[in-house]
Amino acid sequence: MIKVGIIGSTGYAGQELVRLLYGHPEVKIIKTISETYMDNKYSYVYRNFTGFSQNVCSALDYETIADGIDVLFTSLPYGALMERLNDDILNNVTVIDLGVDYRLLNSMEYKQYYSKEHKSIHLSPRFTYGLCEWNENEIQEAENIANPGCFATAIQLALLPLIKEKIILTDVIVDGKCALSGSGRTLTLGTHFVEANESVKPYKIINHPHKVEARKAIEHFTHEQVKLTFVPHIVPMQRGMLVTCYTRTAMKVDYDFIRSIYEKYYHCKEFVQILDRGMYVETKWVRNSNMCHINFEVDEQDNSLIIFAAIDNLIKGAAGQAIQNLNIMNGFPQNTAINYVPTCI
Repeated sequence: MIKVGIIGSTGYAGQELVRLLYGHPEVKIIKTISETYMDNKYSYVYRNFTGFSQNVCSALDYETIADGIDVLFTSLPYGALMERLNDDILNNVTVIDLGVDYRLLNSMEYKQYYSKEHKSIHLSPRFTYGLCEWNENEIQEAENIANPGCFATAIQLALLPLIKEKIILTDVIVDGKCALSGSGRTLTLGTHFVEANESVKPYKIINHPHKVEARKAIEHFTHEQVKLTFVPHIVPMQRGMLVTCYTRTAMKVDYDFIRSIYEKYYHCKEFVQILDRGMYVETKWVRNSNMCHINFEVDEQDNSLIIFAAIDNLIKGAAGQAIQNLNIMNGFPQNTAINYVPTCI
């Protein structure tokens, strides 16, 4: 039995970790850590856990954080973990980080996108990038995991097969739409109901960190230089994410050829499904699941290609992929505790 602790357990991604891990036959949750709700029963913070969880939220103490656990999930705002994480902690517990602090960025890029100096960039080599469908072998041998971001996950799953096979030109425009939960649980003016309801707005148009994360990961997996133009938007729904990628092909192609490329890479990947022709992705079809749905359209007249990918930002884009990484690291079936049919209603 793997004993786990969760820092940030009362955030949106954190509570999904708790919910899913309660269904994991090889895991026992030892610590639900929350500075905001310390000493409160977890089922007081999230009433849906009434009758399921007896855990009490504990304070965050980095001196004793590794005591009594094997794996530590961390789900914190940017900059919080890198301030306190050290080699002593990593020598005593496996960390699966859902945050941004150890995802591929060097110190200069981190400062550019987060306006902070990275205090522990020397720890980054101890983390493996956890894009499960593309980095499984490295994850199996990993010491710690940097869980990919939600937009970065959807973008990579949509583009990687085609860039790897040199099918498309590497100048890609990506339009992204994400639910309000992607902004986190901390209240901000932009997430007030009156401000957000019945409105769609772009944000971080130039400096969204998932753009550089996706670009660097794509270049790592394909050895191709990529230019991404990425415009994310917030949409007034609770959960879900959809990316639309616009690109041109490097040769004359048709629908069946492009589909064969996707099937080559994803035919045995349970959590990535290529939809039937003419069946466009919808966020509700992947809601509350670890699935990624992909489809595309080919315009043969001008060699253009439009690719769609939908995920649940809190599961495949966060907690579900983190558990998938845990499963790979420990030799469990990848779908353990995350093999749920999406709830489309």
